[in-house]
Amino acid sequence: MTALEDLVAAALSAPPERREEALRLLQCGLPRPEPFLTMRELSRQIGFSVSSLNRWKVPGHDLGASPRYRLTEVEAYLRSPEFKRRQAALRAEYRDPVPSPPRKP
Repeated sequence: MTALEDLVAAALSAPPERREEALRLLQCGLPRPEPFLTMRELSRQIGFSVSSLNRWKVPGHDLGASPRYRLTEVEAYLRSPEFKRRQAALRAEYRDPVPSPPRKP
């Protein structure tokens, strides 16, 4: 018997409540891993500009030449207390910019 035949035999001999779940898994019912997105793809899906996402320092993964992002991780970050603090700091910085030195005539 091959490994696949062993798996099918085990699935068929499972108790009825587990049999359907085991057969579904054998029929490629495994969840697909979430894809990695570029910053531009993430921007389109989430509805914010690339510059905003960069300013907010959304979490990413270093996969070679450029970082990649997972939509669920970024959405969780945008709901997190850490992001709320960062957002408040950026708003305060925008409202009260550092004064520039006076110009000489």
